[in-house]
Amino acid sequence: MKLSLVIPVHNLERFIEPLLVSLKYQEYDHNEIEPIFICDSCSDLTHEMIRVYLGKSYRNLVILDREYHSSGLSRNDGIEQATGDYIWLLDGDDWLIDNRAIDKIIEFFDESHSDVLHIGWLSNSYRNYNYLHTVWQWIFSARWAKAVKFSSRKYDDDVEWVNKMIQRHNLIVYPRLDQPFYFYNYMREGSVMYTRKIEEYSGE
Repeated sequence: MKLSLVIPVHNLERFIEPLLVSLKYQEYDHNEIEPIFICDSCSDLTHEMIRVYLGKSYRNLVILDREYHSSGLSRNDGIEQATGDYIWLLDGDDWLIDNRAIDKIIEFFDESHSDVLHIGWLSNSYRNYNYLHTVWQWIFSARWAKAVKFSSRKYDDDVEWVNKMIQRHNLIVYPRLDQPFYFYNYMREGSVMYTRKIEEYSGE
């Protein structure tokens, strides 16, 4: 197995379709891709939508129904289950831009034998982000990813985890593919970032 995709989701039936479509039409051999969805406390049709969109095209599809109430703990579970040589952590309300995104990423790893890759991305954010601490910007070898655990903190568990990876492996210089492969759906209604901003503005 070349690549495991670890994707925590919580009640995303209104927002997950773009991701599922982008995965369904990836041109890389689906038998070498392992999508792992962790349905954390889902009470809507998220699980069923994943199964309908990807069940026939991905024989290695994994859907875990859990009650963590934590994206970090969900990610830990998915990483532990992963059997791919490399692990890419995605968010369920974002999506891949290029139908050959995984093809190009695997081509890079096959040629470089690297343990890490940083990728380009786009967003609908009004900000011009220039930071390295969101998990979906990075693909790591399984041996690197499995050695570091996420915390159960409500916010910034991904920032904390990426910082640990950067410090652990002294990633001052790292390989990059600047072509955008990922779309970050910033501040969609109900997201962790959206909820955080509401709490900040309301003083909670």
